[in-house]
Amino acid sequence: MTTLNLDKPGPRLLIIDDDHLLRGMAANTLRHAGFDVCEAEDGFQGLAQVEEQGPFDLLLLDVMMPDLDGYEVCRRVRQARHGERVPVLMLTGLNDSASIELAYEAGATDFISKPINWTLLSHRVRYSVRAGLAIESAMRSRERLERAHYIANMGSWELVDDGARFLCSPELMRVLAASPAVVARAQPEEFLSLVADADRDTVRTLRQTALQEGKPYQLTFAIQRFDGVVRTVFEQAATVIDHNGRQVAVEGITQDITDRVEAEERIKRLAHYDVLTGLPNRQFFGELVAPALDRSTRLGTGCAMVYVDMDRFKSVNDAIGYAQGDTVLRLISARLKSSVRTSDLAMDGRAGQESMVSRVGANAFTMLLVDIDDDKQAALVADRLLSAIATPITVDGRELILTASIGMALYPRDAADAEGLTRCAEQAAYAAKSAGRAQYRFFDEAMNVRASARLARESDLRRAISEGQLRLHYQAKVDAADGAIVGAEALVRWQHPERGMVSPGEFIPLAEESGLILPLTDWVLETACADIRRRADLGLQPVPVSVNLASPSFADDGLRGQLEALLARYHLTPSCLVLEVTESLLMSDVERAVLRLQELRELGFRVSLDDFGTGYSSLGYLKRFPIDELKIDRSFVTDAWKGGRDGAIAVSVIALGRVFGLHVVAEGVETMAQSTFLLAHGCPHQQGYLFAKPMPADAFEAMLAAPPKQVI
Repeated sequence: MTTLNLDKPGPRLLIIDDDHLLRGMAANTLRHAGFDVCEAEDGFQGLAQVEEQGPFDLLLLDVMMPDLDGYEVCRRVRQARHGERVPVLMLTGLNDSASIELAYEAGATDFISKPINWTLLSHRVRYSVRAGLAIESAMRSRERLERAHYIANMGSWELVDDGARFLCSPELMRVLAASPAVVARAQPEEFLSLVADADRDTVRTLRQTALQEGKPYQLTFAIQRFDGVVRTVFEQAATVIDHNGRQVAVEGITQDITDRVEAEERIKRLAHYDVLTGLPNRQFFGELVAPALDRSTRLGTGCAMVYVDMDRFKSVNDAIGYAQGDTVLRLISARLKSSVRTSDLAMDGRAGQESMVSRVGANAFTMLLVDIDDDKQAALVADRLLSAIATPITVDGRELILTASIGMALYPRDAADAEGLTRCAEQAAYAAKSAGRAQYRFFDEAMNVRASARLARESDLRRAISEGQLRLHYQAKVDAADGAIVGAEALVRWQHPERGMVSPGEFIPLAEESGLILPLTDWVLETACADIRRRADLGLQPVPVSVNLASPSFADDGLRGQLEALLARYHLTPSCLVLEVTESLLMSDVERAVLRLQELRELGFRVSLDDFGTGYSSLGYLKRFPIDELKIDRSFVTDAWKGGRDGAIAVSVIALGRVFGLHVVAEGVETMAQSTFLLAHGCPHQQGYLFAKPMPADAFEAMLAAPPKQVI
């Protein structure tokens, strides 16, 4: 807002008058009053100054001038860039009303009669400048309001004459996509007809109540604009009271909030629904189940929670890729919905039929069946689900036959709420999977006992990792030709404070299932590096140590930084570590695996392919994987010395390694016959009980310090 301070020179005036004497007297009088005054001796000169030296705060304009009279000058000023809003005082000796009307029609703000009262002149000018600034401020406020309305996509309206006329602002015309012609002829009822059928009576009632009772309102509703586009608007209205306290109108604003509503819906959907399948997620499913259970309690009927866990779905992803795997999951979710009758499913108005079919895990789904009287009804549904899932699926010309393990829990027999039912059904599905997959199981208390025991073991393992109960043992890799130690494999052991040494076959699968395999692998890498550093400080023979990288560790984008930090912390080189990966891990995402292996090789690490030949027929991929070492799995080593298929496979792997320039290590060597066979066929690097069992770090250090022991 512009503020006028008349104590200081500043307000700029322009006097346009062909009378030199009168113009000079007016200029001197106003300069003496503190104004900054410019002069023009005719209309053309005055217009030029308005264009070139404007803006001015006020113009004093004589009416009677040669060539271009004051009326025409005023009209042109109003068309000029700086003249649209400037106050114009006409100096006139004409006192007839016709001349005054002409002045106002030309755009004059006011007039001063001649002869001029010089005492009052400065006061009249001062007042007009103030009035002009006030008008300018009001206009700018209005423009700011209009811009705000434009930005907010809203407009204002007014109901007057007891609701007979509906006046709308230009901004509201834009919101409603209404042309000026439409607005000019439209009646209040025509604007009301834009409101959606479901909301029209409500809007009509609220507007009438505001008119008759003065009650304000706020409402969100849908409209169909004049151009046919459907939008969502927010409307707020209140009554207008005049100075006598009478209600004279209802004023309101209508804002198009469609974009906001749609954004909120998208956010809500992201929060409540699974992005891949469009099904409710675990959290929303829990919210939807609770009312259904309450209804079941009131009616005295039963419900069944069904937990569907796809069998071996990781193998599906490994075989066809994650993108196609997602396609399969979407198809499975559709089959689950279509294979269950609507009458079997609990319903909820917030989500429709699919409300009680939910995706709660990577390849797990739940659903709530209602009006279940006994196990047999639920079993019939489970059979239908198993049959639907087992229907062959064709993906890229390949036929897939899938199975699932299904667990079921009954309400109120097994649990009293959604969370408890889901937990019980999940335990039952786990039991079905343990029993051989592709079947269903009902929950019983024995499952709960087993689940509790498993949870306790998981807690114990988490505590073992954090409280130093883990131990790192080493099994030597030797050159069978001379008994020299050429490396070692780091093997984690768990020294439980009460149970003693826990078998890796027990806690490694538990770590993989519970997600603890990542911190477990981190611990192994850290400890292996610390042990290598200690052996170097003791002056012992340096041998590379192999560490198995679990799938989450291999996939972790932070792996490179983690390894670099370990090498820096313990002052080691990459050649100190051999990173072991499995075939199944690499085949789960071949392209990404190749990139990660290249990254590790560029850092200087050697990579070993563990259990080669047990997972996939991956000879076609072997040339793509940048690896350094192949390990012959113990299953081929055991009977290799007898010849036959195992012997042929072992020999083939050794030959394959030679062709690709890879080191080959045979693991699980326990007899002299096995070792001799392998050595004779070109595989001197061997690992197994024949040479050394896995042993604690101090025992392995003693082994390194001792002279080599030749076995053959």
